[in-house]
Amino acid sequence: MWNVQGKPWNRPLEPGFGYGAVVSRTAGSGWLTSADIRLDVAHPLHADDPYTLQLGGCGDPGAYIHLSPGYATGMYSEDFRHTYGPPGKVLVHEWAHFRWGVFDEYGEHGTHVPPFYIGEDLQLHVTGCTADIKGWLRTEEGELCHADESGMPDRHCYFFPSDDNKANGSFMNLYFLDSVRMFCDDEDVPHNALAPNVHNLQCNGRSVWQVITQHKDFKNNTNPPRQKRETSLDLKPKFQVIQEAATEKPRFVLLLDLSGSMDQFMKQLYQAVVRFVRDLVPTGSLLAVVSFANRSRQDLPFTVVGEDREDIVRKLPDTYTVGGYTAIGGALEFILQMVERTGTKSEGLMVVLITDGEETIHPKVETKLSAIKDKGIVINTVSFGPNATDCLEHWAEVTGGRAYYHSTGSKGSLSSLDALLFDSISKADGEQSDQLLQVYRTTHKIGRRPARSEVGHVVLDSSLGHETRLTFTEDIAPNNPFSIGVRLRSPDGQEYGPESGPGIYHVDVAAHTITFTILEAMPGQWTYNISNKFSYFPDEVMVAVTSHPSRKARQAPVRVKTWMTASKITFPDPAPVYAYVSQGYSNVLDANVTAVVVPPTEDGPISFPLLDNGVGADILAGDGIYSGYFTQFSANGRYSLSATVSTSNRTTKLQAVNPGPQKGTRGRVQPAVSVARRKTLPLPTEALPEPESKFPPSDLRPRETGGGEEGGGGKSGWPDDLPREKMEPFTRFTSGGIFKVHNFQPGDQQPPGRVTDLSVSYVDLYEYSVSLTWTSPGDDLYTGTASSLELRYHESQRINLHFHKGHEVTASHLTSGDLTPRPAGEPHSITLKIHGVTVESLEGRPVFFGLRALDEKGNQGNLSNIATAFFPLKKYARNLKEEQKMDAISGLVVLVLLAIIILLIVVFIASVKFLHVRRHRKSREQQLVDGGHRLYL
Repeated sequence: MWNVQGKPWNRPLEPGFGYGAVVSRTAGSGWLTSADIRLDVAHPLHADDPYTLQLGGCGDPGAYIHLSPGYATGMYSEDFRHTYGPPGKVLVHEWAHFRWGVFDEYGEHGTHVPPFYIGEDLQLHVTGCTADIKGWLRTEEGELCHADESGMPDRHCYFFPSDDNKANGSFMNLYFLDSVRMFCDDEDVPHNALAPNVHNLQCNGRSVWQVITQHKDFKNNTNPPRQKRETSLDLKPKFQVIQEAATEKPRFVLLLDLSGSMDQFMKQLYQAVVRFVRDLVPTGSLLAVVSFANRSRQDLPFTVVGEDREDIVRKLPDTYTVGGYTAIGGALEFILQMVERTGTKSEGLMVVLITDGEETIHPKVETKLSAIKDKGIVINTVSFGPNATDCLEHWAEVTGGRAYYHSTGSKGSLSSLDALLFDSISKADGEQSDQLLQVYRTTHKIGRRPARSEVGHVVLDSSLGHETRLTFTEDIAPNNPFSIGVRLRSPDGQEYGPESGPGIYHVDVAAHTITFTILEAMPGQWTYNISNKFSYFPDEVMVAVTSHPSRKARQAPVRVKTWMTASKITFPDPAPVYAYVSQGYSNVLDANVTAVVVPPTEDGPISFPLLDNGVGADILAGDGIYSGYFTQFSANGRYSLSATVSTSNRTTKLQAVNPGPQKGTRGRVQPAVSVARRKTLPLPTEALPEPESKFPPSDLRPRETGGGEEGGGGKSGWPDDLPREKMEPFTRFTSGGIFKVHNFQPGDQQPPGRVTDLSVSYVDLYEYSVSLTWTSPGDDLYTGTASSLELRYHESQRINLHFHKGHEVTASHLTSGDLTPRPAGEPHSITLKIHGVTVESLEGRPVFFGLRALDEKGNQGNLSNIATAFFPLKKYARNLKEEQKMDAISGLVVLVLLAIIILLIVVFIASVKFLHVRRHRKSREQQLVDGGHRLYL
């Protein structure tokens, strides 16, 4: 056993690629990192909070559990146990995320899963599994809670559970409570399907235990749960290292189909394998090449791949076997014998199988799979064209590998065969910190004369540059000789071409490629010019750029992982697609992420954006996981997936916080972001009323000084004031495997998407009005524009069960905005007035809203989340009309008073003027009298 507290932390780590303990391997997750539980440097945002990176939807396994050194060495301390609870419970909670694909049952301020809701009893409840947990509603300062502009508790209000609770659920909510010992089910811990939490949204209201028992760990009564015990279980975590950090270079076998059916593809295969060996296989790795048709042969014995690989390239097969059959099982038997004969370590050996057909000769692969698996050999498969055996995906899954598809007919595809080969081995490179990255990939069509050249640009960011290769590959067409020329210019203006010498410029006429190798490439914009020197036929040229991390870089490069959670799609179900963009553990935000899907037909590739906005396939905004649904199916068969990533003018990453416990009042730990942790009131319990499990919403008073609005993080849940760092320009490319479509039928069978962020932004009791906002769904899930919207409201929370009985909102209800659907992804807001009510009938009452979209074929989207508007009591509500009337009266009074004052001033001035004139006249008369009197004398 390995005691985490005793683990020395004595060397710097690149975040995301540190020490790991592989507890189990979950096949099919699409994430082949080296550890399921990572013990690594603290996350920039989660800090010492344990967390699980979840990759997909309900029931889909996660990527890994992350424990920081601070948590691993301090989890038994008083501070950590008080905040997070017993370490065993913490790991049960995270393991449920990781292994069984369930979600949290609590809500958070600033997200579309609020921490409070109003239940059927019209009382305020804490979002969770059970309504039995008791506590107090207070601010972190211990003050009474206030209402926001929707009438619900504002962002300063939290639930503080009592330590003296009797509720025994749930592990996905307040698991730090001593009484919590079970997952939420439908019996002992009754599941509340109406609670607006992430689990209910993702799992359509099913309980956590329902989802868990459908996993293969428990399905069909496998591993039945233990009988309940009254005594406490020993949940102290114990770690056993079953996979040390990689100390040896990876080992590969290229297994190539050279049967007769490969005649039309042989040039493509040779071109890709040459590029793969020359530019993409990690230096120092062990490589063998085996080809097969009726029989197998060893083209290259196990050989250490060095810097100069031309001897290996010369041994690669370039011809097929005329009339040859396809003996894949025999080829795997040959590899088993070769491994045994040479004494090569089989554990972790990766076989990359490329084939275009069905097995035609015994022994069959199924008879060899158990031996392959027992030896620890992994098979990655590449379907070359649409006719390859349907078993390829199964072989990959059984051995822990991945499956890929190369369309031989689609033009303009970025997922060329060499890119698939690279992706199939890249996860096996133990030295991840120095792993080769695919920076850029595109295709150019070079027209006939005189328009016979193309200019392009590649951005190389400062984290890369070591052993950078720019490869230009001309499509091999029949009777079309190698005809391209390429010039390259660096950011500082240096020119490269044939004159640069063989160390930099290399031409392979047979493979139709030109490669530039720059040992230490300068960051910035590189410019290339491709010319069609003499061909009168249009050319298609693939441009591929790869680079190792720079030896001078102070930070890790941006990495991209692309995957799907389902390898088999039954039409009309959509295909969810994901891409994780990160730099170390920092999420990269507002990047341009585009998924590219190549169909099994000869149609061109289909591109669509992946978004990190918390809508549709995306679970949480701002987590660096960009998501989307593919719905543009055209036939049954295999579809290949790849993704490109580039920066926009808004691309940033969230900067790190200082990890480690920060002690606040009463010894509480203050982690960086909000997760399920115990909050401690700064008041003694004897000074508080009896704890409650429900609260009258009418007790909430609006803040007199403002500041009660909901906010503090938007839909992402991250605080708005976290520092962000602008990203320098970068580009990345990655392959994402394949998925197979069954039951395809032409026609519009995709419904509009579900709105998951319907929310109330404002209520007005005296106007009977409510303001609503949401993100628009599309015509086909989250693509296009829906035809119409159906919005209804009801006095009961069970509007989700009786949506058709609710009051439909029409144009007559609207005081601002309209119900005309917007394009998918655009924000939509309206204000409506509730008909047939009075102030007296509305005050102290909630109103529940639901929304769904429809398309032109009448397909209905699923009902949205339920949004709640709570109308406060009259004594707490502002009557804007009365206030405006009083303001008008006050204004009139002020005007009258002002007029009177002005009149008095005018009268006063006139009086003063009159008296002055009169006094002056009398003075003159007196002077005349006095003058006359003197003359008389």
